[in-house]
Amino acid sequence: MIRSIVLAASAIALTIAAPASAAEMRVKVSGKSAAEVRAEIVKAASSVCWQDIRGEALAGYLYPACIRASVNDAVAKINNPALTAYNTANPASSAVLAR
Repeated sequence: MIRSIVLAASAIALTIAAPASAAEMRVKVSGKSAAEVRAEIVKAASSVCWQDIRGEALAGYLYPACIRASVNDAVAKINNPALTAYNTANPASSAVLAR
């Protein structure tokens, strides 16, 4: 069972000109399945990444990469075998929310 944690979803600035910034969002994961936890992580990463890169000239290209990196980082920090397996089987690129 996955315990309740605080998830820091780091938004990664992928351009050289833009300064790197980080935002944080809490995701409650207690009592949820791996699929539900990953969906919550993707939702949080989507929100954080969009806030970070909106207005950038290449936002359409940066957004999916930011979400992938943020989701993979969060899953690695949680260090739950079921969540890691689910994330590997379902790449973040397929779950990117359109803006």
